[in-house]
Amino acid sequence: MAFLESIKDVFFKLKETNFDVIQAYTQNPDGVYGVVAIVLFVVLVIVFLINRSIKTSSAVKLVSTIDRSKDFDEYDGKLSKLIKELPKRGIKVANKINLKKEDILAQELELLKDFNIKDKIFKYEQISAQYSLLVKNSEKYKIDELTVFYKEKSLSLLDENLSNEIKNYYENANFTQDDVPLVNSIVAYANKRDKVGEIVNPMLEQVNSYSYGYNLELYKFIKNLDKENSKQVYQECTKNFNEVLENGNISEILLSYMLKNDEKEVVYEYIKNLKDEVHLKTLYDNLFGKVDDIDVDLSFIANDIKLDVDYADYLDNQITNNWKDMAYIDHIMNAPKVLETIGHISYRSIIERIEKLKKDEETNKTIAQALEIARRAESIAIEAKALASQK
Repeated sequence: MAFLESIKDVFFKLKETNFDVIQAYTQNPDGVYGVVAIVLFVVLVIVFLINRSIKTSSAVKLVSTIDRSKDFDEYDGKLSKLIKELPKRGIKVANKINLKKEDILAQELELLKDFNIKDKIFKYEQISAQYSLLVKNSEKYKIDELTVFYKEKSLSLLDENLSNEIKNYYENANFTQDDVPLVNSIVAYANKRDKVGEIVNPMLEQVNSYSYGYNLELYKFIKNLDKENSKQVYQECTKNFNEVLENGNISEILLSYMLKNDEKEVVYEYIKNLKDEVHLKTLYDNLFGKVDDIDVDLSFIANDIKLDVDYADYLDNQITNNWKDMAYIDHIMNAPKVLETIGHISYRSIIERIEKLKKDEETNKTIAQALEIARRAESIAIEAKALASQK
């Protein structure tokens, strides 16, 4: 019996038996199974359509409310969900997005405005990628206005909006330590783009407008830059600072900071090689004898410029006040230009006294060692005597 005839037969028998399913089943079980299958299929189709309608309505509602998002995370979550649902929810949702596209974009830009530039870079890149995916997921609906809009915005968000945000940042930045993670992010982002110089070079011009030798905050900024992420800025700023250092134009405030932050050798060499007498005198007035670091003072003495100051008297006082500290005296005597400063006779006299002190120290050390050996021998003798008495 054909399937349709079997189904018809079931309905005929149900009618004859006043819809007695059991009796109809005993007469035509296959037909009853067929009817049940058809009913289940119809129910499933109805459920599917209802569910699809609910989800479509939900997606349409989501489009309507996305521009009312109160923060970026809420906005981003809604946009991500919309993009994911778009290929499955039909042209109605696509049309709704098309109608709301300007409002959606405006709200996005509004929510981004208060982030720092580091976060803006991340979020602009994130939204640009989402817009590209939205274009891909909406292509089957063939709404040119929608696809063209989001294709263009996925590019212009980075090329125009984000570029302007970066420009606004560096034109108003002071380039302090707080700016380091922001600049690191900008350079790292620029190095992923085709035209790196369009972002990095104008920012470097802005940095270079500050004084490398007198701006302490700029120095801290340079020293804290990440060598890898801020590659071009790190290289340029380090080169410029080294040139200023070599040319002898660093302030006392900056040098004092460097002395306290593991740059002592750089400061020593800077003072030793400084060629500007006026600047050397200014540093002398602010640093010589005022920093608890004898090498700073010795650096002034090592400089070829002869300031109108009595270095010999200063050295005499240092040697006199620290006469028992042979290591300290040795360090002074071996420093550059000390011999010329105090004169050969005084220098020879001090050397002889140091040698005598060393001999005395060695003699005292030998005596101390002999006394220690004697004490040990005495202790051993006492122990031996005690053991002998026990026997």
